Amino acid sequence: MRILFDNKPFFVPLTEPTHILDVGTGTGIWAIDVGDKYPEAQVIGTDLSPIQSRWVPPNVKFEVDDLDETWTYPLDHFDLIHSRLMNGIAINNWKRFYEQCFKHLKPGGYVECQEFDCIAKSDDNSVSPDSPLTKYCEKLGEGYSKAGILLRIDFPAMKAAMQEVGFVDISARELKLPIGPWPRDQKLREAGEASLVAMLDGLYGLSVACFTRFLGWEVSELNVFLEDVKKEWRRKAVHSYWPM
Repeated sequence: MRILFDNKPFFVPLTEPTHILDVGTGTGIWAIDVGDKYPEAQVIGTDLSPIQSRWVPPNVKFEVDDLDETWTYPLDHFDLIHSRLMNGIAINNWKRFYEQCFKHLKPGGYVECQEFDCIAKSDDNSVSPDSPLTKYCEKLGEGYSKAGILLRIDFPAMKAAMQEVGFVDISARELKLPIGPWPRDQKLREAGEASLVAMLDGLYGLSVACFTRFLGWEVSELNVFLEDVKKEWRRKAVHSYWPM
């Protein structure tokens, strides 16, 4: 992901932040990198799973926390609240999330959400409407919607939620995360290789509960379908990407 972002941890114009919150920190890599880059800042990473490294910079700490619960941080406290790849699975109510961010950001502070829309696209029609990739994304979205989870996201909806709770100066940076080593640009090719490996390795884990519990598929049926999806993603003629 950092390859796609020109190795920047964030885009907001902060030069000397003192307090940063990373929600859904996962392995904590982002929080650790930011702690190294800004040694004067206190960085907190939160997640439901305590899977982060114990070897961290002295200004970084990790906490087990549920972002859907009422936050207990001081009000008007953070310079930056950051999320990445949280839409749907972790954040389903963006207005609620932004309300919490607004309360705990300093006046003039920033929230930055680096998120993607869960629909594989292409600019050359190599991902057709009847492609296994299109069907997979549609079925995944259908299954999760039955569980009350929305995987699709768009900037106008996020902007409206931000404005409703009081944020101003809202902007979007539209990017494309390639899936596969098809781009000519070396940087984008590296990003595409990494995202393809992630999808091929994680496809079953992302899919099995959704398809079997909410769509009624048999595991054997799912496995056959996922092999078709993987074959499509491996095809060099398919130039797919995630809109970010």
